[in-house]
Amino acid sequence: MASPVSPSGPPPPRPSRPGKVELTVVQAVYPYTAQNPDELTFEEGAVLYVLDKSDPNWWKCRSGTKEGLVPSNYVGEHTQPLENPLHEASKRGNLPFALELLSAGSSPNSLDRAHNTPLHWAVRSGHVDVVRAILGCGKPVQVNAQNKLGDTAVHGGAWGGHTECVRLLLARPDINLGLKNKDNKTALDLAKNDDVASLLVNAMNHGAGGLEEDSDDD
Repeated sequence: MASPVSPSGPPPPRPSRPGKVELTVVQAVYPYTAQNPDELTFEEGAVLYVLDKSDPNWWKCRSGTKEGLVPSNYVGEHTQPLENPLHEASKRGNLPFALELLSAGSSPNSLDRAHNTPLHWAVRSGHVDVVRAILGCGKPVQVNAQNKLGDTAVHGGAWGGHTECVRLLLARPDINLGLKNKDNKTALDLAKNDDVASLLVNAMNHGAGGLEEDSDDD
């Protein structure tokens, strides 16, 4: 595989002053290896959360749980902000950033182009902590929202075999297990393992919403 292309010239001069926090989400086009302890190493295509870009040359960013300075010519004009940051955090299981976005007012019911909510992505990806954060964010969460394929979050959890994510959804009194997707399939029809199927059958027989949350992860 060919070596990644890097911007011409060395990284810009280091910043001399701190700045205010400004939250932006971008995707890096070039990789960078930290040259100082307070810098951030990242790969091409990495999602970076920009916390401070008051200095035009070096931005303070977060990648996962790590923070550090990033040369802006590796990400600046070459990138575009992500359209749905909360969806991205949910998909990747980035709990700290998901919590930050929810606290800042991001809607747990926002839709991406396929009409997935952040809950769709968190459940489908099996990120139990993020599912718990979304459901417990203190705002109304549309747990029965259907994407363009007709799938709800519980469809995704059943198909993915994510038992604890499904358990969290079934603890909701408003969950609707009778909804069918565009293929005329319910969540039970898509269940990939016996544990998920058993949970769904029990909920359908005794009424969803009565299950207690389990503290164990998938």
